[in-house]
Amino acid sequence: MRILLFFLLSCFAVAKLSAQSGCTDPQALNFNAMATENDGSCTYPSTSFTPQQIAELPPALDECSGLAFFGGRLWTHEDGGGMDQLYVIDTLTGALQQTLTLPGTNNVDWEDLAENDEYLYVGDFGNNSGNRTDLKIIRLKKSNLLAGASSPELIYFSFSDQTNFTPAPNANNFDCEAFFFWNDSLHLFSKNWLDFKTRHYVLPATPGTHVAQLRDSLAVQGQITAADISDDGTAVLLGYNVSTSETFLWLLFDFAGSDFFGGNKRKISMGSALFVSQPEGIVFRNDRYGYICSERFSSLPQKLLSFSIGQWMQNPNAATEVLPDDLLKVSPNPFQDYLLLDFQKMVNNKMELNLSDLTGKTLKSWSFDHSPVFGSLRLELPDLPSGVYHLTIRTENGVVTKPVFRG
Repeated sequence: MRILLFFLLSCFAVAKLSAQSGCTDPQALNFNAMATENDGSCTYPSTSFTPQQIAELPPALDECSGLAFFGGRLWTHEDGGGMDQLYVIDTLTGALQQTLTLPGTNNVDWEDLAENDEYLYVGDFGNNSGNRTDLKIIRLKKSNLLAGASSPELIYFSFSDQTNFTPAPNANNFDCEAFFFWNDSLHLFSKNWLDFKTRHYVLPATPGTHVAQLRDSLAVQGQITAADISDDGTAVLLGYNVSTSETFLWLLFDFAGSDFFGGNKRKISMGSALFVSQPEGIVFRNDRYGYICSERFSSLPQKLLSFSIGQWMQNPNAATEVLPDDLLKVSPNPFQDYLLLDFQKMVNNKMELNLSDLTGKTLKSWSFDHSPVFGSLRLELPDLPSGVYHLTIRTENGVVTKPVFRG
C-alpha cells in the first residue's frame, strides 16, 4: 500500500511539474507555445473593429439602454426617466414591434438587461451621483413576458465597499450600468467616472435584500455601460471614454469559474462615438454574434448595430495540442514580395492560412481543402508596407502562429 501511495504521489508531482503556465492565445503578442495553463498574462496588439449599422431606432427609443435576446425576439428598454416598459424591436429594421408595461415598477434609472433560462432581469441601478440607497433589480419570468404579461419581483442591494453617499454627479466610482447572469449569480460591473476602471461584484439572483460583494477590478480605460456573456463563457464589456469619445469592447475569455479578470482580456476599439453614437446595450445572439444599441448622442441618432467576435476567438489551447512550433520554417524573414513555407511534417486535412497586421486585421487568407501539404509552398505578398505581421496556420487539429517581418 505504501509503495502504491508513493507511486501515485510521484505521478501527481511529475504532472504538476510538467504543467507550464503562460499565455496560451496564439493571437497574443506574448503567446507561449509551451504553456499548457493560461495565467491571464496575454497582451495584445491594438485592435480595431467597426460594428455594422443595421438601422436607426425609432424616436421612442432615443435612449435605448439595455438589450436581451430570447424567444426569437430582441428586447430593450429606455434609460432613467423613461417609461416603465419593455420593447421588442425588429432585428432587421429596428422597428418597434411590441410594448409591454411592467406594473408596480418605476424607471428610476434602468440601465441593462440580464437573463438566464427562466428569468429576465432589469437593472435599476444607474447611479450618476453615487448616492442612491434604493438600488434594485427587477426579476421577470420569461414565459410570462412571451405571453404578454408580467409579475415583477424585486432584488434590493447595496455595494459591499461603499460607505460614502455624498452626491458627486459624474464624479464617483459607484455608478453601475452593466451586468449579466453566470454560475447561479448576477455579476455587476461598475461605471467608474474617476479612475476609468470597472469593479466586479457578485449578487444573489433571488428576490430579497442582499449585499453585492466586491471581487476584483480592471483598468478598462473608460466607462462600462453594458455587459453580456455567451453560452460558451465569453464575456464582453461595452463602454466609452468620456474624455476622448472612444467606444470599445473588452473581451474576457479563457478564465476559471467566475474569475472574469483572471483570464484573457482584450480591448477592441470601435472608434469615435461620432460614428456609432453612445453605446449603451449589448447582447449575444449566439456565441460569436450579437447586437449593440446606441442612444442619441448630440446630433447623432440612436442606432441598432451588430458585432462579431469570431476572428479573435480561435481555441486558445489549440496551438498547444497538436501543432508544434517547428511544423514549418518560414523564409525569407524579413521578406519582400513573397514567403516560402517549408513544411517539416505532412498536413493531411483542411488547412487555412491567414496573414494579419498588428491590429488583428486580416490582410490575406488562403484555404486548402483536404489536400496533403508537404515540402514548400510559396505565398505571393506584393505591395505590403514594411512592418511586423502574424502568419497563422490553422488545421482541424490546432493552430500555430509565426511572426514575419516585411523589410
